[in-house]
Amino acid sequence: MTRPPISEAEQAVYAVVLADLAGRDRGSEAVAVFREPTDPAAAVIADAMIRAGTVSDDLYARLLTVADRRYARLPATRAVAFDAFGTLVHIGRKRHPFERLIRQARDRAAELPSPMIQPIGLADYAGALELPHPDTGLAALDEELATIALYPDTLDALRRVRAEGVKVAVASNLALPYAAPLKALLGDLVDVWHLSFAEGAIKPDRAFYAGLTAKLGCEPSELLMVGDTWRDDVVGAVEAGSRARWVDREGRASHARRFIAVRELGDAYPDRGPATQKRRWNLSSKASMRTLIVSTISAGRSRLDGYATPLPMRTGRKGQQQRRR
Repeated sequence: MTRPPISEAEQAVYAVVLADLAGRDRGSEAVAVFREPTDPAAAVIADAMIRAGTVSDDLYARLLTVADRRYARLPATRAVAFDAFGTLVHIGRKRHPFERLIRQARDRAAELPSPMIQPIGLADYAGALELPHPDTGLAALDEELATIALYPDTLDALRRVRAEGVKVAVASNLALPYAAPLKALLGDLVDVWHLSFAEGAIKPDRAFYAGLTAKLGCEPSELLMVGDTWRDDVVGAVEAGSRARWVDREGRASHARRFIAVRELGDAYPDRGPATQKRRWNLSSKASMRTLIVSTISAGRSRLDGYATPLPMRTGRKGQQQRRR
């Protein structure tokens, strides 16, 4: 599937942010990291800048922190944690039985812990909400659980990680009834289960990730998180000090996100290098033309002590032939 073109609105915001960065102290370094945010932390920062349409001092400082470690050796990956639903498995017929109960008793639900952070079944949760026994809801839940299925690339991806001598974890936000079908499908390939209902914490909270690395016996920097929810699986992991890959099965990632996006689980680990995608620019807008010019010039630059140094520019057919060599 071909990536969709960058929207004109995103191109315009991108150009504004790029110009702001270029005019700041250490602008060339900031621009280099922003343009190709292959570090997950850089992708999170670049995405936040584009979404805000501006560069805050805090985001700029964080971007420079990433720039300072651009050429540092990455810590060894000792564990890879996968999100469950939308990453490893999917539900064929979604019925949302817990959400239906919450809609029936919103005020009471607001007073109680979420079923995502306590080990409670649907019937007991209905009782806690002071609702009638959920016969219809239980039938809907059974229908959901019966249609949980693996994505075609799931088992191969997990086996590949284990073959590298790296621990596999499943780290997911889910309610108690969904755990058993998940474990039945994946049990032999998972070293650590870290599920929100059992841990009393949910992604993207730091407490969730702190508990995960404690279970795995690794440092945050030695963990790679793989999941399909940007805020929970990428932003949460990065803010906890870990690395992340974003599962984008439909290929709809925005510019910043696509640098750490994978279409298939097998591309998440072992790391096959920057998950970059060629951009398609609409040249009808001046903003996109300026950005394309910056992109084109930067593609022909060499690296010297971490800084981008322009190569000599030549014109004419002979110069073009020399450039291609």
